[in-house]
Amino acid sequence: MAFKKNLFLLFLLCSVLSASSAQENTQTIAVSDSLMIPYDQAPAAADPILAKKWNQLQTRFFNLNFGVALILDHNITSQDEANVEQVGNVGSGTEFRGQRLIVSGNLLFFKNPWRYMISANYNGLDAPQDSKKFSFIDWNLEIPFGKRGGWLTVGKQKEGVGYEYVAPGTHLMFMERGSLVPAFVRQRNIGIRYSNSILNHRATYTLGLFNNYWETDKSFSDNGSQVTFRATGLPHYRSDAHLLHLGFGYRHSAAAGGSLSYKAKPEVNTAPSFINTGNITATASDLLMLEAVHVNGPFSIIAEYMQQYVRGTMETNVFNYWQAGASWFITGENRRYNKNNGNQGKLIPTRNLSFSKKNSYGALELDVRLTHSDLTNGLIDGGVFNRLSGGFSWYPNDQFRFSFNYGAGTLNRGGRTGAADFWQFRLQYEL
Repeated sequence: MAFKKNLFLLFLLCSVLSASSAQENTQTIAVSDSLMIPYDQAPAAADPILAKKWNQLQTRFFNLNFGVALILDHNITSQDEANVEQVGNVGSGTEFRGQRLIVSGNLLFFKNPWRYMISANYNGLDAPQDSKKFSFIDWNLEIPFGKRGGWLTVGKQKEGVGYEYVAPGTHLMFMERGSLVPAFVRQRNIGIRYSNSILNHRATYTLGLFNNYWETDKSFSDNGSQVTFRATGLPHYRSDAHLLHLGFGYRHSAAAGGSLSYKAKPEVNTAPSFINTGNITATASDLLMLEAVHVNGPFSIIAEYMQQYVRGTMETNVFNYWQAGASWFITGENRRYNKNNGNQGKLIPTRNLSFSKKNSYGALELDVRLTHSDLTNGLIDGGVFNRLSGGFSWYPNDQFRFSFNYGAGTLNRGGRTGAADFWQFRLQYEL
């Protein structure tokens, strides 16, 4: 614990030093700037926004960008008696949520350069002694088909569906994705996916086929495959600060071993699962997803709905999740919009934290969100969890983020209704 407290102080010190070093070069960025990414540079992801001289390598045959994401979380949970009986005593928890190393770039010896990405998480600070020090998160190639032909992504990657799962977790409004999103959509999967941006970058679509049998002890057929599809559009777009985004997604998953199960934490990673169906006899599942985002200057509203159909031999069980949230940047910024993957991206402060005569505080964000997660159907009492959350984030510059989230949750499960309050703190650094 002493080491983690020292790391907390290190994060804070680095933030102040980073902001101080930028005093003489405080950046000013137009909040309406659009994030356009050329096909031949980075098909599915933005060019490194935080590119520095020392983390870039340029050669005749390839270029390389080295990135880092470090996240330290501290969570406190307060429960009533009923909730303790439902899930056990949760208490508080501190963890290194992310210690990620990322290498990405382009292979320039192709006419249309291929893009590669490899990322791994260092598990040494929190992991048990007998576990692996590194776990690979991504390893994939993106192969473009000319200037307008889209691109093919091969390897371990995101499935490309679910609004909150398309964006990196460090770029979202809240510290954690909504409760049932990780239960319904796999974080990473092994497969092949085709994507494209069409109608003058006003619409996107992606179609993927996945099976991660390499990471299991099962054969390809016994492991169960997944098929995913997502389409997005911008019926209204003036700039990244004034837009309406609409999207639809679909995910089909075959049942491995004749069963499927779903469980979810209360949007607190150090907590146990609050809702859990257990094993359900099934042949396959079909997930339908709807999403909408409206941005008007520093204000944005997000809505997402997911309905999961679990098909068995005799019946179909239906589970659902929805969220509704809003964000306000007090300092006037807005998140960038990536027109190649149909998602909001990184927040860059208009002005970095500065202690010069022209004082600047960086960017300040207030958020509110309501999530509803329902894993009950017929004889299955997986639980219904509702959480109302408020959030505050401070971005002193484009590398650091300090976040506080508060959530009030209720759990209906086992014939009882329990309540819990969550206080969550995060220190985040990105390069």
